[in-house]
Amino acid sequence: MRLPVPLLAASVLFALPARADITLFPERETWLSVGPLYSAAFGADEPGAGVGGELTLNWFKGVGALGLFAQAQKMERGSARLCAGLQGTLFFGGVELGVMHETASRTRVATTGLHVAPYLAFVFGSLGVRFGIPLAGDRDIGPGGVERTRHAREVGLVLTLKLPVALSSHSVWGPIFPWN
Repeated sequence: MRLPVPLLAASVLFALPARADITLFPERETWLSVGPLYSAAFGADEPGAGVGGELTLNWFKGVGALGLFAQAQKMERGSARLCAGLQGTLFFGGVELGVMHETASRTRVATTGLHVAPYLAFVFGSLGVRFGIPLAGDRDIGPGGVERTRHAREVGLVLTLKLPVALSSHSVWGPIFPWN
């Protein structure tokens, strides 16, 4: 005799415990992550790659985290891109909101702007899309009398590898990593 699907589903639900303790998610833990960062910027004005590093400090509570981030990169186009701000994560997705500053190059003046980057986070890294929105940067005359303007809007793909270090005395994931 075959059981109907609804009856089978109901019996499975009643067989489950009334309360499940999920210990996979950190509860009031602080983590520091540091690692290399690689980016590829797309756009007709200033395509190119960048290599640098990222440092994050996150306070976890359950499935979410709030934190701070800082990035520094040497860009292929002859400038350095510095960025810092806030980040929020929920499960495996998150977003960074911050201020970016790109130093002057041969063809561009130093530019300050807004950094927005949604990302997918993993334990040892993240993959994201970054948007750089220039807000300030005055025109200038560069070497050879060439007029330099501010850096253009940027859309880029960012890959970050991270070494997570638990700063909390108690940690769900800390014992897994030998350096904690």
